[in-house]
Amino acid sequence: MIDFIGLGAQKSGTSWAYACLYEHPQICAPIKEIHFFSRPRFEKGREWYENHFTKCKEGKIQGEFSTSYLYSKEASERIYALYPDARLIAILRNPAERAYSHYRNAIKAGEIQDTVPFEEFVQLESSVLEQGLYTQQLQRYFAHFRKEQMLVLIYEDIEKDPKAFMRGIYRFLGVDETFISSMLYTEVNIARTPKDVRVDRVMHRIAEFLRKTGFDKLVHAIRKTGLPDFVRKGNTKKVSSHFNAAKIAPYFVADVQKLSVLLDRDLSTEWNIT
Repeated sequence: MIDFIGLGAQKSGTSWAYACLYEHPQICAPIKEIHFFSRPRFEKGREWYENHFTKCKEGKIQGEFSTSYLYSKEASERIYALYPDARLIAILRNPAERAYSHYRNAIKAGEIQDTVPFEEFVQLESSVLEQGLYTQQLQRYFAHFRKEQMLVLIYEDIEKDPKAFMRGIYRFLGVDETFISSMLYTEVNIARTPKDVRVDRVMHRIAEFLRKTGFDKLVHAIRKTGLPDFVRKGNTKKVSSHFNAAKIAPYFVADVQKLSVLLDRDLSTEWNIT
């Protein structure tokens, strides 16, 4: 029943990719971030999960994106047990930049105060850096799925050519790759520091409630008007960034070298992590 599953990584353009997939007429992706395979809600069972897709019309490709799946130690085996023929999509980002975006997102979500420095946040939350060790995470999936079932993409390619980036995903899923989403050149879920995190929290909860109650099209329609972005822009605090990626880059050197071999692409040079 489920044709594709987006795995993550977190803060690697998945919200933007999902928005482009959502608009495709041959794809049904009614909700993002179900987190079924990576959290205790897996105990709710397959029927609970598939109920999220009951509104999908026959003949459409069905799937979802949950950014916790790539990092999860359990998700790969669970996905394979239920959907061994599913196509999987992973988007990887410079791990140092990803970690900082993770930090900014924690501020936006109200998980930490904006007075907490990045270095302290890393000490408090070990997964911030660990989520950027992609090689082992991918290998957990390669242990179960055939390589042709997995599409591993690089976030930085979005900036180079977003149309080609999405065309590659559409081709992988077997749908019309000439389709151009209205969200193609729109930034989605960017890192920022809110003046009042409660505003962002309320907006997020309303959107999630509407999606879960079957009004995902309304959420997307409102997003396209630009109103949510207008509100967020007015609620954004100007912050000077003092982040230096070079300080944490050594943590990722060995993994990026292995990843470069695994994907046959010199990411050490591209990400300047050597």
